[in-house]
Amino acid sequence: MFCFFVCYTTVIIITFFMSVEHTRDIFARLCKDLPPRVPEKIQKDLSDALEQVQDNLSLTLEELEDTMISFAKKLWPYREAFWEFFRVNEGELGEKFLLQKISPELKKKYLQFTIAGGTFRDLHVGSAVTELFSTEEIGKLCEYLVEVQHDIWDYTVQDVLTTHTKEYDHRINEFKRIFSDIEAQLSELTKMADHEQEHPKLAAEIREHVRGFEHGITLLGPKLNFEELCNAKEFYEGRKQIKKIMRI
Repeated sequence: MFCFFVCYTTVIIITFFMSVEHTRDIFARLCKDLPPRVPEKIQKDLSDALEQVQDNLSLTLEELEDTMISFAKKLWPYREAFWEFFRVNEGELGEKFLLQKISPELKKKYLQFTIAGGTFRDLHVGSAVTELFSTEEIGKLCEYLVEVQHDIWDYTVQDVLTTHTKEYDHRINEFKRIFSDIEAQLSELTKMADHEQEHPKLAAEIREHVRGFEHGITLLGPKLNFEELCNAKEFYEGRKQIKKIMRI
């Protein structure tokens, strides 16, 4: 019994530690991949926070996530605006950058891939690639695609700081307004959960939905659609009415 308890506890500790370490790595990535125009104060606060969470080994996963979420919310307008320009540049230049890097043999295979209906973006979809490329070729493609992503990032940084500065700043301000609406929606859902005394499971579900959206903007989970968030309050109000009628 003692042996089982020790082993079981060790597994829990290791799993928890790995989760915290993994989350720290994501936070470091969030701090590193900053788009242009992020205010210096946010950058400094972010750097200080990263240093603190890396030094604080007693930090819980929830505390670490809370720290990340608070900064991710500040970065969201800048990240969203930047990714809009990044995706445009990726669509226009991604294939060109890739063809400049790959070998003649791999280029021939890629052209066969496009003739069959594949596109540059399809290279990121495993099933579309495995039908034509060998395992070794896929490995090479992955390396080149990472390089292309870096090249497009650098190109986009220059793009938004020179050619499209006004457009970029405009989109940042647009996303700031959008995020104000998002914050209002999240606040409403949180209040709904806090006031839901009769159905604790429903309250927990609402809080989980809020946390899921926060995870999405923090790179900790899948990105949720803003439209889904806007409809969430009405959805949960409907769920509450159904529970009242059915007395569950």
